Amino acid sequence: MPRPVEARGLIFSLRHAPCAHICRYCLVSETRKGTKLPFSRFEQLVHRFYDWRDSGGTDIVIRTFIGPSFDYDIETLEGVRRLRARRGNAFEILNLGGLRMRDPDALKVWMDERQAAGIVGFHTSLAGCGKVHDRWNGRPGDFDYQISILRMAAERGMVCQERLFLTKNTLPVFDELLDIMESIPGEPRRTVTPYFYAGLARRYEDERITEDIRDALPARIMNLRRGRFNDWRSEREWIPMLMETADQPRKLAMKLDVHEGNIDELEQSSCEEILARQDRLYRDDYSRMPSFEELCARYGDTDGRKIYMQPRDLEGKWMDMHERETGIKIPLD
Repeated sequence: MPRPVEARGLIFSLRHAPCAHICRYCLVSETRKGTKLPFSRFEQLVHRFYDWRDSGGTDIVIRTFIGPSFDYDIETLEGVRRLRARRGNAFEILNLGGLRMRDPDALKVWMDERQAAGIVGFHTSLAGCGKVHDRWNGRPGDFDYQISILRMAAERGMVCQERLFLTKNTLPVFDELLDIMESIPGEPRRTVTPYFYAGLARRYEDERITEDIRDALPARIMNLRRGRFNDWRSEREWIPMLMETADQPRKLAMKLDVHEGNIDELEQSSCEEILARQDRLYRDDYSRMPSFEELCARYGDTDGRKIYMQPRDLEGKWMDMHERETGIKIPLD
């Protein structure tokens, strides 16, 4: 019997700001092309759902993904802030990942405009430093560019949030990375974490630190494990935990991509119709998937390891896609 699903949320997704590079650990794992749909029509659609929820029409959680980069113009930035406010959240921090490179004068103007618009800081995700980071992020000079933005922000008294990824090949340069980050003035919000078991990072199992490496890490790194990123488990340690809930309904947030090809239909449909259509789509898709027990039996899998392991040979596919859509070739070496 297929695993049942329980829809807990609806994510409205808009490919508004194309990503200027492609990170090898990216969670998005999809096309970097931007849509031609005006942001205003997307915003109106999402506000309609919030109004419906607030009137008691549904208790489902409503979220948005507007990306894949945060390279928004000011009008869009204000619209994103309005949507975040409907969830009771502020929008004050911009992610640096995926920003196109600007020369120093243009970067100063860009930062002036965003600070005036209420942005109080920036968030960076770094995989090592120098060429190590640049290879993971797929863009030469990306590390130096992000550091330059953080230094400019610090000089303005802005907040710097940092997520530092720990892998086998970033570990040898981690002290150097921390020295660089600690040279930036201000009080950072710094977190160290391995890659997630999701998105493109699934291909890099050989780059993950082992349990032995994890348990022998120096205090300088271990002290930066924070919050929900504090619990680092190996795949071996995760599998028994996942097996405990393998027969329970899969709780998920349904994603609805909004673009120029479906906006007319969405605007003409009621919120009830849209939600029911997505729910039916997800349930139908999951109903065609074999149960966990059936997959284990099919592959002679006694502990679930083969089922949870994912293909890791897709790098060429994503590099080729990025080159076709952006004209930027990313070397694999």
